[in-house]
Amino acid sequence: MPNVTYQDAIREAFALAPADQVILDTLEIRQGNVQEPIYLVRSSREIYARTEDAQFHLFIPVGFQITLPAENTEGFRSLNITIDNVGKSVLNFINTSKSYRVPVEVVYRPYLNTDLSTPQMNPPLVFYLKDIQVTPQQIVGKATFMELVNRRFPSELYSRLRFPFLQ
Repeated sequence: MPNVTYQDAIREAFALAPADQVILDTLEIRQGNVQEPIYLVRSSREIYARTEDAQFHLFIPVGFQITLPAENTEGFRSLNITIDNVGKSVLNFINTSKSYRVPVEVVYRPYLNTDLSTPQMNPPLVFYLKDIQVTPQQIVGKATFMELVNRRFPSELYSRLRFPFLQ
């Protein structure tokens, strides 16, 4: 089953692998209104790219590995993230995030080095970070889609107070 969220330009780059087009994987790590987001790019140099909300951001070059979830019919999908040679800003972000109960979101966006005006996946993948392990050399984490399996159903409680015509 093909992924329909990819733009045509990146599908062509995947299929033809032209030498002048490099796929730049980026991560945005954010935590609601608690902290300023961090923008990372897997590259040797920083990039200034526009996100899907038409805002330009500076993406800091960092060595990281991501394993995207498989395209299948299973219910639980997760993204594995390993960030090497962690800078102080990323480490401070992770340490501060543990003090709040606000979830940490990870947004994955691929770009082409020839077109930084828009991400090549719309909408981008949004995951929630959990299971973080910090070592002096790297940060390893697992990010998942929001857990729907353990949510209450129905999510809205119907009561006579809110719905007086219920019998």
